[in-house]
Amino acid sequence: MRNLRPTSRLWALLGGLLMLLGWQLLALRLGPLLMATPLQTLDAMWRLPFEADFRLHAGASLLRIGLGVGLGCLLGFSLGLMAGLDARLRGLLEPLRWLLMATPPVVVVVLAMLWFGLGSAMVVFISVLMLAPGMYVNTVKGMLMVDRDLLEMARVYRFGAWQKLRHLYVPALTAPLGAALLIATCGGVRLVVMAEVLGAESGAGFALANARSTFDSAGLYAWTLLILLLVAGLEFALLQPLQRRMGRWQEPAHA
Repeated sequence: MRNLRPTSRLWALLGGLLMLLGWQLLALRLGPLLMATPLQTLDAMWRLPFEADFRLHAGASLLRIGLGVGLGCLLGFSLGLMAGLDARLRGLLEPLRWLLMATPPVVVVVLAMLWFGLGSAMVVFISVLMLAPGMYVNTVKGMLMVDRDLLEMARVYRFGAWQKLRHLYVPALTAPLGAALLIATCGGVRLVVMAEVLGAESGAGFALANARSTFDSAGLYAWTLLILLLVAGLEFALLQPLQRRMGRWQEPAHA
């Protein structure tokens, strides 16, 4: 099994090179007005930090992503904990959960624009509303996976609420919450950028829409690449180490 990891990395590297080659060939075929080449995109990306509005747009997007993902995950986790402990509350929230997960994000964007107008409140509201159900579902699933015999034992030994949460529920929640955090963070970036494209006056999405309207192909692809690098940085530098740390209790002890 240990030999599979280097092999998979080589194939991933090959896949990335093939994507770059395809990008280059497609850009040459479509022309600079429709698609910038990888080198043109990199050149434009290096120049982005020196532009006057870069800090404004980047800072606005990062703040919205932090608030949207943080509040959405916190809301979904809190409701999931309570619903996992109370079947009545779980049944009460089920129609709302289904409604939010079934509603297309574009519909939520349109409604949020009517309610909040343009700006950060609208973007954060959309992110929270779209991300909370996923965290809720994974939290409830983890709560229901706890062994009933362990819960009975905790009742016999008169475990308090904090002891149950720490020793029974948290270990059961590590796997689903790790996956939910990864999905929520990556999805949160996409939601924020989409909302900014459709109805914001600042942010990376606004910069993307502005580059599209001025036919700045290199700038458009530069912002897109910057967003992709942000998602990659969050996943590999923050979320994957967090997942490994949360899953340490599942690793077998070595003699």
